Amino acid sequence: MIGKKLVPAVLIIVLIMIIAGGCGRHGVVDTGNMVKYDVYFLNSEETKVTPVETAVQRGEVTNELTGLIEVMQRKPEDLSLHAPFDYSFGVNGVSLNGEQVIVNFDEQYLELKSTTAVLIRAAIVRTLTQVEGVTCVSFQINGQPLTDSAGNPLGILTADMFIDNGGTEINAYETATLTLYFTNETGDMLVSEKREVEYNSNIALERIVVDQILAGPEKRGVYPTINPETGVVSVSIKDGICYVNLDQNFLTQVYNVTSEVTIYSITNSLIELGGVNQVQIMVEGESNLMYREKISLDTLFERNLELIEK
Repeated sequence: MIGKKLVPAVLIIVLIMIIAGGCGRHGVVDTGNMVKYDVYFLNSEETKVTPVETAVQRGEVTNELTGLIEVMQRKPEDLSLHAPFDYSFGVNGVSLNGEQVIVNFDEQYLELKSTTAVLIRAAIVRTLTQVEGVTCVSFQINGQPLTDSAGNPLGILTADMFIDNGGTEINAYETATLTLYFTNETGDMLVSEKREVEYNSNIALERIVVDQILAGPEKRGVYPTINPETGVVSVSIKDGICYVNLDQNFLTQVYNVTSEVTIYSITNSLIELGGVNQVQIMVEGESNLMYREKISLDTLFERNLELIEK
């Protein structure tokens, strides 16, 4: 548990001597020698974070951060809530670099359910960025930047990236379960793979699907369908048609798969989203091309069920 691993509560890399006594900070109330903050906890269903007003000793920014972290390690009085630092993962350290707090988890954090992991980050970011002099938080796993399911660093997170809406937690990073299509060992049939992904909600889910196909399968006995050097120029949707614009590398196939499998790996995966009925594939904005001299890209592709391996 974190309470055993986080000693001391905050390991400060860069000390900033700022008195956190400013007025007007959201969720912060000054009361003499104490400062009241909204400390965020997860609800029992793990669907949102809930603020609980808590007083910590007024002091330098590092001291107030330490006080807040200690609160987030303890079980709250309301037993229906769960402290963000009271899960099975460990914390290697928390440091302050300029106005950025860096939280370094151990690898057990990666074993959390995606929605829980997001809410833990939301609770930490919302709580710590209330301290004057702290504007953002970044997360690491054993000293390396925490990444999303596509391997992209999450980067710095700010409080406005986590928004409440009608009691439901809407975050900069959301989760979705995708049905992606790759190929079998012989490269002539499609094989489906369910995948839960965590993604930036500012990016269209259709783009996430294309990125995930390019990243390749995770399941054993399933094989990739598209040249991994392929770059995505753009992905957009209009009137139920998803327009996938790839770079020239798409035309070079490096795997032993049929042309149909490649095309419908993209098409079937996108149509699984529900809001897509047809797919237009382009290369550098051009659709008047033949893919491997077999399939005209000047076509609106629809779902192909016959290629799916039973």
